[in-house]
Amino acid sequence: MIGRIYRLMDAKRIEMVQRELKFNENDLILKPDYLSICAADQRYYFGNRPPEILSEKLPMALIHEATATVLYDGKGELSRGSKVVIVPLIENESTEKIKANYNPENKFSSSGVDGFMQDLISVPHSRVIPIEKDYSVEYVFTELVSVVVNAIEAFEKAKVRDVETIGVWGDGNMGVVVSLVLRCLYPNAKIFVLGKSFRKLQHFPFVDGVYLIDKLPINFTVDHCFECVGGKNSDIAIQQILNVIEPQGCVSLLGVSENPVAISTRTVLDKGLILIGNSRSTVADMQKAVKLISENSVCRKYLRMLISETITIKKETDMMHAFEQSILNDFKTVMKWEV
Repeated sequence: MIGRIYRLMDAKRIEMVQRELKFNENDLILKPDYLSICAADQRYYFGNRPPEILSEKLPMALIHEATATVLYDGKGELSRGSKVVIVPLIENESTEKIKANYNPENKFSSSGVDGFMQDLISVPHSRVIPIEKDYSVEYVFTELVSVVVNAIEAFEKAKVRDVETIGVWGDGNMGVVVSLVLRCLYPNAKIFVLGKSFRKLQHFPFVDGVYLIDKLPINFTVDHCFECVGGKNSDIAIQQILNVIEPQGCVSLLGVSENPVAISTRTVLDKGLILIGNSRSTVADMQKAVKLISENSVCRKYLRMLISETITIKKETDMMHAFEQSILNDFKTVMKWEV
């Protein structure tokens, strides 16, 4: 079977390549429905990664957040037309010592191997999560929610203080999802979001308070913090977090920065703080994320509000347009895949 894959060849250049779609009798063949553009995809598309990284990983199909329709199931477990979330993690090695998403022997779609910008995708059953209840576009954010599930699992294992107040730094996509999942899982905690954009902070009606980072109340403190800023402003956010967090609090780091970030180790030591790094997720995390989305109407409602724009994709120029628009939008740009 011949399939089409849409690879980023160089910055801002996507080309279609025909290739043989390989699958065996136990695999699924999927047709993507919705694909969500994330910050990592943007960094690749616009060439905002170190040149040596780009030369190593390109050409490569982007996107690791996607839902799809089942066209064929060799095992006969899922009927044609079933809806699924695709798991981007490709497990080549399993060990109890290292969680799968941190194992360097495993691979990840759209980061060294092709992502989901394809007309047809062949995957084993282990890489799909069936959507049992009503299907809707917000399931395209399952992978993003699962990253937060992974982070909260690590937070639960590490924390010393009770969870009474939580601060979330960052008013972008990750900040929305982190604060929303925290709201669902810690209904009795007070959650505050801190950001730079008053306009974006209006999208957080489900938290207990929002603040501009340069207008914090005097004596503002929180028990635990989640950093979702990343980029060139990571150091500013982390320094402010260290200033306001209570002793023995947890700092959960989710923002990605290409450059080294200075951290006041004296403050970390004086307060006995716990810093936790978080990245990606496992199949189990994604299963929990699908369950959270399907069983929580509040979660679905606000995930839907995360969509700034949905763009129908029928050809390569539509894909490039979607990436260009994604930089202009406050939150998520979703591609409705009709190639």
